[in-house]
Amino acid sequence: MARNKLLEKILRYHLPLADTDPEAAMSSAALHWKGFTWRCGPVIVAWFSDDWPQVKVWAESENEGKRVVRHALAHMGAEEVSGVWNVATSTGSRCGIIGTVHANLVSARSTDKGVTPHIPIL
Repeated sequence: MARNKLLEKILRYHLPLADTDPEAAMSSAALHWKGFTWRCGPVIVAWFSDDWPQVKVWAESENEGKRVVRHALAHMGAEEVSGVWNVATSTGSRCGIIGTVHANLVSARSTDKGVTPHIPIL
């Protein structure tokens, strides 16, 4: 039985602007990610900080993952030097699919820290 489902991953991160103006935060996120593409794959690249929420992405390579995370950090206003990187590789066949993905901001989730954009990676 063939499956024709899209592979979807979600990149989430917190915007400080969301604390005071959720609508402006969503508009800002849509503009920041418009036209941004990258290569997804089996490499999980995460950035952790005591001062900021985690940012994590699935990418084709460590360098590609760091490029995507840095794009999110720039939007957050976070400085890369304030955090640490963690890189792992998945062996799952569905998780490690390689392909070009496009960021598409479609929703936001309200959290105790404000609004977190949901950016499905299709």
